[in-house]
Parts: sequence; structure tokens; C-alpha cells
Amino acid sequence: MMTFLAVIGGLVGLTVTGSAVLLGWTLYSQLKASHPANAEKDDAHASFYLNAAPHLIKWTFFDYALFALFVIGGLFLFTDLIAVFRDREAFPPYHYGYLLCGFIFTLAGMLMMAVRLVLTVSLSRTLRSASMPDHHHHPGHAEHAE
Repeated sequence: MMTFLAVIGGLVGLTVTGSAVLLGWTLYSQLKASHPANAEKDDAHASFYLNAAPHLIKWTFFDYALFALFVIGGLFLFTDLIAVFRDREAFPPYHYGYLLCGFIFTLAGMLMMAVRLVLTVSLSRTLRSASMPDHHHHPGHAEHAE
């Protein structure tokens, strides 16, 4: 049973890693396709955000899988931690390292979700500011109060 769970966990981990690579490659290929090599850097960032918007605003398979891994992994780690606290003699000393690594990897996964949230919020701000005309450098073209 443990071997079966280990194989299933490995397959899920590979699937999530593959979906992360696929999402990154999709965004990178869209950036390269829409951005010529001689364009300016500021234009490149705006172009990246505009092309990444459809992929980053909605949740993808990667987001659902990462959240599911966090919830299930956190549950398993928490129950294992309770078992270690109840019977410390039954577990070898290296088991504490396994638990620590598990908590670190789980929190790293949630850190990826937080980075995604920050990117999505900055993307929405960028899209909102891109849709409004910029009159800061030309005061004569600014909109006047009514």
C-alpha cells in the first residue's frame, strides 16, 4: 500500500511539475512571438503582461493541482507530526528531517501560489492603467474638471 501511495504521489508531483513547465513555456513562447528583438524594455514588459493576461487571470490546472497538493500534503504531514509527538521511540531520528523537509516543500508550494497572486494583482493593475490614457507628461492634454 505504501509503495502504491508513493507511486501515485510521484505521478502527481511529475504532473504538477510538467504543468508548471508547460505554463512557463506557453508564456515565454507568446512573449517571444509578440515581441521583436529590437523593441524597448518597457514595451517588452507591457507586451508580456498583455499577452500573459488570459493565462494568469484565470486559474489553470497547475493552480488547482498545487492547491490540492498543499492541502493533502499538509494533512499528511500534520498527522505524521502528531504520531511522532505521541510515540517518539517508534520513529528513527532521521524521520524528523523528513518531516522538516516536507513542511519546507509544502510551504514553498504555497509561496509559489503567493507569487502567482502577486503577479495576478500586478497584472490587473497594469491592465487597468494601460486602458486609461496617460496624460502625466502632457499637462495641456489632461482632462479638466467640469
